[in-house]
Amino acid sequence: MKNVPVFHPWSVPLVGVELVMGSLPFSDAESSTVQEVRELGRDCARQAAAKLLNDPAGELTYSSSGAPLWTSGESQGHLSISHTGHIALGVAADTNVGIDIEFFDRDVRRLVKSFTSGEAAIAKQTSPIALLCAKEAAGKAAGVGLAGSLTRWHVFSFEVNKQSLLVRDRQTLEQWRVWIGVVEVEERLLQCAVARPAHFTRAELDDIYETTRVEMRPFGSERWHEGVGEVRKRALSGVVITAWNPGPDRPSLTENENANGLLLSRLREYCSDIWEADGLSPDGIHREPGFMAWGMHPDIGIRIAREFRQLAIFYFEASGKRVLLSA
Repeated sequence: MKNVPVFHPWSVPLVGVELVMGSLPFSDAESSTVQEVRELGRDCARQAAAKLLNDPAGELTYSSSGAPLWTSGESQGHLSISHTGHIALGVAADTNVGIDIEFFDRDVRRLVKSFTSGEAAIAKQTSPIALLCAKEAAGKAAGVGLAGSLTRWHVFSFEVNKQSLLVRDRQTLEQWRVWIGVVEVEERLLQCAVARPAHFTRAELDDIYETTRVEMRPFGSERWHEGVGEVRKRALSGVVITAWNPGPDRPSLTENENANGLLLSRLREYCSDIWEADGLSPDGIHREPGFMAWGMHPDIGIRIAREFRQLAIFYFEASGKRVLLSA
């Protein structure tokens, strides 16, 4: 009969998160079954949830998508489980959460071939295994796993001071902040990643705005024009505005498209010269649709932006100078 698994409480710099790591006794590691390790993971998750909700008498249930939940009275915690070898880690959080662990020395040379050039650069700052764990954790937090493809999950930023990565789901455009860390277990290093929805501060959103590139084109055209150059060419000022992803929110693709349709109708009440205008991330991978209202006064643009819960707009002067205006 196997000995009782050893549990290791482990704290991370995340509010509203509890983690519990467990391992089967080293002497039993090679003979342990997949089912035993999975049960160990569930035990870890139960302990983490009991600590989070301060109630050991809760119940482990599952959502319609198969994600584990811990219910205690009217309170509910979101759970995630990961295991590798004879080690398991369970996490409980007050929002959607995903966890992944892998031994740091795992051979991932085949998998890193799927990295973009930007991801390869980030991997040099951290490690390839950190990016792979981050993608897996983000997929779990989204409730779909990797969904069959590493390339669906794009790592686009590394924040050294927070030891976290930002991961974007290319299908839904949802973004996840993934805390990464390495812990030593039985003289081996274990890469850990914990993913939660990315809620940006105002300062972080301002940074995103400042680094955004703008491309625009007339409706019906297939060719995009670089924003500053096109404004200089026309020598005409205007406002660039979107209804996409208001503030820190990340609505569904359908909700975003519907909001942009309402925004276009609103803009046409004030302006007859409107182009498509998309904001792009510096690497060009993320794109948010919007509109350029030529000749619109910035005060009108700000007022409309507030109606659609946007934090800022771009105002282009006729010289091509771009100004970020807070809404």
